[in-house]
This record gives sequence, C-alpha cells and structure tokens, in this order.
Amino acid sequence: MEEKVFNIKKSEYVIPEFFKEELDDEQLNAVVNSSGRSLIIAGPGSGKTRVITYKIAYLLSQGIKPENILLVTFTRASAKEMIERVKNVTNIDTSSLTAGTFHHICNMLLRRYSKLLGYENNFSILDAEDSKDLMRIAKNEYKGNLTKEEAKHIPNEGVILKIIGYATNTIKSLREAILDVAPYLIDYEEDIEKIYMNYIELKQKINAMDYDDMLINTLRLLENNEDIRNHIASKYKWVLVDEFQDTSLVQLRIVEFLSSVHKNLIVVGDDSQSIYSFRGSRFENVEDFQKHKDVKLFKIQTNYRSVPEIVELENYLIPTHSIPKKLKPFRSSYNYKPKIVKTYDELEQADFVVQLIENKFDEGISPEEIAILYRSHSLSMTLQQKLDANKISYKLLSGKRFIETRHIKDIMAFLKVIANPFDNISWSRVLKLFPGIGQKTMTKITNEFYANLMEYTTPYDAFDHINLKKYPKLKDIILYLYENETENPQDLIDYIYLEFYREYLELNFKDAYSRKLDVERLSEIASRYDTLDKFLEELALSENIEIQGAEKIERLKKLHLQQFMEQKGLNGRLLL
Repeated sequence: MEEKVFNIKKSEYVIPEFFKEELDDEQLNAVVNSSGRSLIIAGPGSGKTRVITYKIAYLLSQGIKPENILLVTFTRASAKEMIERVKNVTNIDTSSLTAGTFHHICNMLLRRYSKLLGYENNFSILDAEDSKDLMRIAKNEYKGNLTKEEAKHIPNEGVILKIIGYATNTIKSLREAILDVAPYLIDYEEDIEKIYMNYIELKQKINAMDYDDMLINTLRLLENNEDIRNHIASKYKWVLVDEFQDTSLVQLRIVEFLSSVHKNLIVVGDDSQSIYSFRGSRFENVEDFQKHKDVKLFKIQTNYRSVPEIVELENYLIPTHSIPKKLKPFRSSYNYKPKIVKTYDELEQADFVVQLIENKFDEGISPEEIAILYRSHSLSMTLQQKLDANKISYKLLSGKRFIETRHIKDIMAFLKVIANPFDNISWSRVLKLFPGIGQKTMTKITNEFYANLMEYTTPYDAFDHINLKKYPKLKDIILYLYENETENPQDLIDYIYLEFYREYLELNFKDAYSRKLDVERLSEIASRYDTLDKFLEELALSENIEIQGAEKIERLKKLHLQQFMEQKGLNGRLLL
C-alpha cells in the first residue's frame, strides 16, 4: 500500500502555531490529517507518544469535547502520561476523557452491562494466581472421575490456562489453540475441554471473571446488543489506539465496534516491533487494518532516541514482510558500533555476558555503570546463577508484582469477600489463615454461609448465624468488616492488620518486618480511594502500582528502624 501524504496547508482547520514548532513534518502531517480509518506507523524513538498527545490536543483545539474521545493504551502509565501531556499542552480539563488499557475500558463497560452476560455488577476480577487456584479446583473435580493412571497424565492448570487464554484472544477453537500452543496435548483435547467447562461454571458461581473473560465478554456484549453498541459508539467520536501491533483479534474487533458510529479510528504502532504473539497478539492486525477501503497511512521515521550506529542496525533488523520504512537518525554519531553475538543456548549466553562484565571490570568500569536488560524475569534465572558462581554482586529489579505477593493477597482476600460474598477463592484464602481451619472446615463454613445468604437479607446476618465458637477471632473480624463495609478501604486494611494480620506475619514469616512495610504501603495506596469497589478494581487492573518513590520508601524503612532502636534502648541515630 502506498503512503498517502496530505497537504498540511489545505487542512480545513486552523493549526495552532506552536504545533509547527513542536512537531516535525511527518508528525504534524499525522496529527492534522489522520481521520476516518488511519494507520500511523511509528518507528522506534520517532515520537509516537508525542503524536498521540498532539492528536488529542489538536482535536480539543478544534472543539471536540474530551468526553467524546477514547484513548486505549498498552499500560495505565502510558495513558496517564499522555493525558497529563495533553493537559499541559492545552490547559483544558481532560477529566472526562476516557483513557486506559483494554482491560480498564472493558471493566468500565462490564460494570454497567454485566447482567446481560449473567454476572452481577460487583463481579470479582481474578488475577493470574486466582485463576490458577480456580482452574486447579476445576481440574481436581474432573480428575475425581478418572483412574489414578488416567489422572497422572492430565496437564497442569498453568498449561490449560495458557491454551484457553490463547484460544480466547485469537478467537480460535480449543482444538486449534492446542495445535498452536501445545500440539503434544492434542490427545487430551476432551479432558481439557471438560476441565474448561468446569472452570467456566465455577467462575459463574462465584461471580468472577478472569482477564481473558473481560475481553471476550465485552466483545460479546458489543456484538450481540446493537442498541447498546450504538449507544456507546455514539459517544466516542474519536477512538485512538496505542501499540496497535500488540493487539489481539478480540481487541481489534472491540475498537472497531466502539468506533462503528463516527468511523474515526486512529491506530498507532509498528508491525516490526510486535513481541507478544505468544499470548495471542497479532502484528497481522496492522496488515488487516490497512486492507479496508480508504485507509490513510502515515509514517513517522525520524529516530530521536538513538545514535546513527543504532539506527543503522534497526533498519537492518526490520523484517522484510513489514510495512516499508527507513529510519533516519537525528543524533550525532557515537563512533562505536553495536555487536550482535550468536550463542548456542541461554547457558552460553549467560557465560558470554558474565565474561563481558569481567572484561569491563578489568578496564576499570565500576559495577554501578553496568546493566543487564532481558525480556522477562524468567530469563534472568540462568544469569543470576552465573553471576553468583562468579561472585559478582548485583541488584535485581524485576520479580513478582507487589499485589501478587502472598501477604498482600491475604489482605486483599479479606476485602474481596466483603465486596463480593460469593468469591469462594478469596474465602478459601481468608479462612485458612486461622489456626485449625483446613479444607474440610473451610468448605463447611462457606457452604453454610452461602445457604444462609438465601435466607437472610445481609451478608452480616448470614455470617452471624454460623456457629463459630471455636473461631471467635474470625467471626469478630468478618462481622466488623461487613458492618463497616462502607468505610474507606484504608480503614478496613488498618483494622485487619492491627486486629489480626500483624501477629500472623510475626508468627509465620522470617521477613515479617519488610512484609509489614508492604502492608503499610498498601494502606497508603488505599487512602487515595473513597470506596472499596473502586480500590479493588483499580488494583486488579493495574500492571504497575505506583506506591511511593524510592527515596520515600528508604526513609520509611530508616524511620521504622530508628523507632525499633529507641524502643530497645539502643544508642545511635540514623540520618533520615
């Protein structure tokens, strides 16, 4: 497809003068002339965020209201950054502009219309670990009907989730997904399908959706309800999508529905930068998108980030099947060319990296000046082993997400059962924290609670009528939480922590002190929210919670240590 270059001077709107100062010709062309179905190919370092920001600013300058614009981004941080930039550029209140990730947008729609899909509006969102727990239950229920020999060969819950997640995002059948993701399991297609059906039924029972459900349920909502689809799409006169090369088929169809009334769908990305095909993303979405009639194609190709040597390498690495582009460097030469090293496997790769680091040490380079970048945390394991073996100290900056740590999930489980009394996964986690409660007792308590919910008008009354003489602390805590569920989430967290969980940490964890700090950080996050439901939604959908700045965390740790020393009558003072 030929690139369509438009004459900026003939734009029907007046272009703010500072736009011409802040944008290069390619960027300005994309900002001013993209309309209808438009594809903006943004090479690495070419100012993609700037183009999206100024596109929104341009729309606002032409009288488009913020509430009529929808911005879909790959991360929440990106959405926040872009909207902040728009506010700075335009000095316009953008609070009514809808911006966020696909899951954020889907959550917003499903909270209004979930009853059409068989869910209550207060449905819980299962994170990765919750989904795994529930899938394990579904799998074990199914295995109960098999012989021991048959049960031994059933794939684990993680593999099953990977298969069904891929099937959901690519809109493929289970058989197709198995053949694509795990062809060696094709003989177990019937087993996987039955376990999957159990999993779906369990989610419905506890009024919960996993991340994939949020996408596919939104698509079904828009696909099967024309009036609702038109009502939603009528609001959004302009739909903009960032990182389009990493969208799935489901996500593509969602934004096409959301832009189906006004027909203004602007997507920004680069098909040669797609890295998430393993979870259903399709760089082919870029190709499919431009096949439609009257699609406008724009290219921004000046790389402002890298030196010419890097840009030259990038041009060399651009796949031949992608949309033709030629990156141009803006910065001056560094006179040091990058090297590509081929290794046999990850062990040889780790050996090479460690040897290179040691060579740099010999050249007088200090450890603080060296960083190792990798694509995912799992890839760091071999590197860690090699670094340890060579006695090279390092600081690891990746790992388990804050909200997926055990102690934070424990606290969150208390809150989830208050927001959604039918959340059986969270009930299991809460009840098993109390001494003497195992699987059998947990099942008995939850079954009685659910039975009582059919008879009594409130969860408080339903729980109050359970005989828990052996577990008075449990009863007191849950009744208090149900009685005060309208309080802000910070107060609820502080109550759980002070009345029960602080002692639990001290009795069960060697690193209780640092975990206590984490709970206090969670409380600090909760202070930003007025309602429990909003807090749970935001935390479940956030891929990167901004807790506190590093300096503030360190100061907090030092303050706690200072207080500890004073309590123990120890001399000494820390510089805070």
